[in-house]
Amino acid sequence: MSGAALDHRLVRGYLGELDAAMRGVPAAAARELKEQITAHLDDALGPDAGDQEVAAALSRLGSPAELAAEAGAAGGPPGPRAAPGTRRTRWRLAVAIAVSVVTAATLGALRISSDAGNTAASGPDQHLARLSAAVVRLAQDLGDERDLSAGYAARGRAGPVPLALARARRATDAAAGIVRADAAGIGAGYQPGAVHALDGLLAGITDLGSIRAEVSSPAVPASQVIRTYTANVIGPADMFSAAASGALSDTRLQGTVTALAALLRAENDRSVQRAILYAALSAQPPVLAPWALYGLQQADAQEAADLTAFRTSAGPAGQHLFADTVAGAAVDRATAQEILAEQEAAASPSAPLTSNAGLDAATWYGDMSITIAGMRTVAGQLAGQITSQAGTLKSDAARSLLLTSIALVLLLVLLTSAVLARPPRKQHAGTPDAATR
Repeated sequence: MSGAALDHRLVRGYLGELDAAMRGVPAAAARELKEQITAHLDDALGPDAGDQEVAAALSRLGSPAELAAEAGAAGGPPGPRAAPGTRRTRWRLAVAIAVSVVTAATLGALRISSDAGNTAASGPDQHLARLSAAVVRLAQDLGDERDLSAGYAARGRAGPVPLALARARRATDAAAGIVRADAAGIGAGYQPGAVHALDGLLAGITDLGSIRAEVSSPAVPASQVIRTYTANVIGPADMFSAAASGALSDTRLQGTVTALAALLRAENDRSVQRAILYAALSAQPPVLAPWALYGLQQADAQEAADLTAFRTSAGPAGQHLFADTVAGAAVDRATAQEILAEQEAAASPSAPLTSNAGLDAATWYGDMSITIAGMRTVAGQLAGQITSQAGTLKSDAARSLLLTSIALVLLLVLLTSAVLARPPRKQHAGTPDAATR
């Protein structure tokens, strides 16, 4: 060991401080540490090293107190100590990795949270869309049952329930069963307005038995049969359809449901007209009483208002579909028959419609049913669009959530790999790192 470097006053002072600091360190560990330090200094410093070079070499080693503390904590001779430059490099590397991971994780978590929210919202939307389609069918079947029941009551309820009415009741029961099944789970987490409207509809379905008993009662006129079906069951169905549009989270879906709700109201208005005039033509004598004339005119005016609402929400495509579908000779005949009946009733309220105007109950019901069937075709297409849109929203949200999660994992891996792959800063010859390696 050369004595020139170790005789330098700065080295002697450093080693003296080291001896003092290692008084509490086990002898073997203290001896081993001092031998490593002196060997390193002897190799690193030339015989002509100046004060600045010596001071730099000692600074790279760290303070004697730090070295003694490390040796004492280890309980034995420490291994070669990394230079401060190496410690700083490792610290910066750790900070870089941490910042990259936290940044990517935060941004990814925000996107995942958004996608998860969309996925969660699409589930209720799909449920409401499916239920709305079931309610559409129920309202249509109820309309047929109501109108046939009105004609049956107007004829005096002679004989058993007609076959057509029996079939309509079975169709209503089947549709009601589907609505009940799809209504399960609609409650907490859904908008209160939609839940309340659904409760009203389910209560009306429960009352169907008593409503049908009323149809068979001779004391109940046809006008009351029409009002009972409309107020207790069909009205609540239309209310739910309207409330469902406000309970949806997707604006495009809302627009389609709003258009469908307006069309259903217009369809019910047309069906009420069918029921009133069918009951009048089925009665003996076949006259359109003042209350019936007023009800017919009111339903016609309400239909015009609801069709305006439908056209506004359906847009050009929906308008063209309606115009092309609800058209034809039967539609024109039904319109002409209704106008003629209103004119005859206004001119001669007590005159039989079949004798002066040549109107017939079966012909009227058939032509008006064709008109209503066209409206139902449009409603069916809208209901199909709603179901399809809701399903697409749910699948898109789930796919986005999956892709975002995968992208986040890949981003974290790439960021970490990029930081770890950075080459370490090259050490100059004579530094402690080079000496201890």
